[in-house]
Amino acid sequence: MNQEQKTINSHIETYLDYYCNLSHAPGFAVLLQGQWGSGKTWFISRYREKLKENNHKCLYVSLYGMTSFSEIENAFFQQLHPVLSSKGMAITGKILKGLLKGTLKIDLNNDNKDDGSINLQTPDINLPEYLRDADKSILIFDDLERCQIDLINLLGYVNFFVEHQDLKVLLIANEDELVKDEKYQVVKEKLIGKTFGVCLDFEGALENFISMVNNLEIRKFLSDNTDLIRDFYEQAGYENLRSLKQIVLDFERIFNALPKKAKEEIELVQDLLKLLIAFSIEIKRGNVLPKDISRLREAYSASLSKRIASQTFDSNKDENQEYTKLQEVLNRYPSLDLHAPFPNGLWWKAFFDMGVVDTEELNQSISNSRYFQNENTPNWVRLWYFSDLSDDDFDSILSSVQVDFYSRNYTEIGVVKHVFGLFLMFSDVKLYNKGKDEILRDTKRYIDHLKNTKRLTIATPSVIDSITEDSYGSLGFQGIEFKEFQELSSYIGDVLESAQEENLPSAGQDLLTIMQSDSWKFSRMISLSRYQYGDVLSQEYHELPVLKYIKPTTFIATLLQLNIESKRLVLRSLRERYRFENINSRLIEELEWLKSVQQLLQIEVESRKGKVSGFVLALDIQHYLDEAIRKLEKDKKRLEANQQ
Repeated sequence: MNQEQKTINSHIETYLDYYCNLSHAPGFAVLLQGQWGSGKTWFISRYREKLKENNHKCLYVSLYGMTSFSEIENAFFQQLHPVLSSKGMAITGKILKGLLKGTLKIDLNNDNKDDGSINLQTPDINLPEYLRDADKSILIFDDLERCQIDLINLLGYVNFFVEHQDLKVLLIANEDELVKDEKYQVVKEKLIGKTFGVCLDFEGALENFISMVNNLEIRKFLSDNTDLIRDFYEQAGYENLRSLKQIVLDFERIFNALPKKAKEEIELVQDLLKLLIAFSIEIKRGNVLPKDISRLREAYSASLSKRIASQTFDSNKDENQEYTKLQEVLNRYPSLDLHAPFPNGLWWKAFFDMGVVDTEELNQSISNSRYFQNENTPNWVRLWYFSDLSDDDFDSILSSVQVDFYSRNYTEIGVVKHVFGLFLMFSDVKLYNKGKDEILRDTKRYIDHLKNTKRLTIATPSVIDSITEDSYGSLGFQGIEFKEFQELSSYIGDVLESAQEENLPSAGQDLLTIMQSDSWKFSRMISLSRYQYGDVLSQEYHELPVLKYIKPTTFIATLLQLNIESKRLVLRSLRERYRFENINSRLIEELEWLKSVQQLLQIEVESRKGKVSGFVLALDIQHYLDEAIRKLEKDKKRLEANQQ
């Protein structure tokens, strides 16, 4: 940081030193004004520390949302008498506070309400003794424009401290909002003697925010990369220090979640920081919603296709081209792959939408990332990062992937979809010699091959390996914007449904075996609410009616062999299985199976009448099975009504 940057607001500080050290009452207030987020509050917070070091008395209040003068005085009271305002002094404090305040109410127009004068004449106000203790102090009123008290009345109230109490007053506000009141300018001439515009002290604020970070490793990394942070802020054309502070805090959470080897890969950490800055700024601006992050790839592909189709990269044409908001965001950060962010778009959506730092997904994505590619990295993953390849490497890897594809070496649907999407995209931009129709036809044959060879996983994959609409293996699908991709996705859905019907009976028997050996795993596989986040399961059945393929008598016989804890866990997981309406449409097929299980258990209860085991089993039926059946019956009626 150079000296000029360090002292960008030094002229303001110099004047405030003069103003606050005056031995007499100046008779006017000083206004520090600037846009929201420009660092006014941060500047005055640092200056308050300076006043404290120089033994100045200083009372500060943020007027944000305040509706009465008594609220302002309460804020002053808390600072002057922190012991009396503490929770431990709640009752005593109220009594003493009332005595100290005396005639606390400020009734300036005799209407029995706390208010202020409608003009700037000296209000008839009897200040309580505790405020008189602030004589010769400096009063600071922040967020002036965000106060709910009428502006003219509020300034009249402030003027009393300046004109009749001989106090020094600093006002902090976004003056652009104040001037919307026609009377403001007249009032300003009487009350405010000096106005300063606070300039954005980016370096000073960033240094301060970094100093608040507890982790020394993070603090050093951010300090070493202040130029990077500043450059991206300037690239964004954004001036809001509140967002900068939030970015520092968010980065601390992300960095702490990284494994050791990732923290040592400087480029990876820097790219995470860049992505965090860009997404944070654009979300704050309203240009992007968290759910739109995954759509940036689609916007990028559409833009790329248009440019290649036109066979020109004429910058003059680019300037005249109309871009969507998402394309404008992409163009604002040309050095950053916002369309293919690390770890992936869904990870960032979860982070900004729900505040989730998905460590499992983060760790999984590292192995497929370009930062840790080696000779063991699959060629299709290397091809996914085509923008990092030389011409020769691209041709060689594309040829290898093509051989693997037509040799049917890929056994995972997610990988097949990745290769399919890459082929579509390369075909569209003339980097692959097959047409989209031929690629679609060949890939459908590939899916049929997987089905015929019994290599389709019919259950829902685990969270880490799940195929979503737009990603698999922590990498977003390329070519998703093409109609051929949507057609293949629909085709895969139909093939999977067919495979499910064929394979569910054997899956039911496998599930019964799992219930007998590991009731916790059984619970997690059938019940979404019992799934423990971060636990890797090869498959789940919380959306498939697999239980109806288990004979109720066999299920009961297996259940009764379990210990009490496992037995109750299984029954509880049945109740949890049907809680969510959005997945119950297929699970309704299990209603009759569930009723059969209930009846068989009731018979078991009767056979144990007079025994505690029978009583406990009856309670479990009531708490778990009865509730599950009621829920399914309700959902069945709802669906039938919707179909009429």
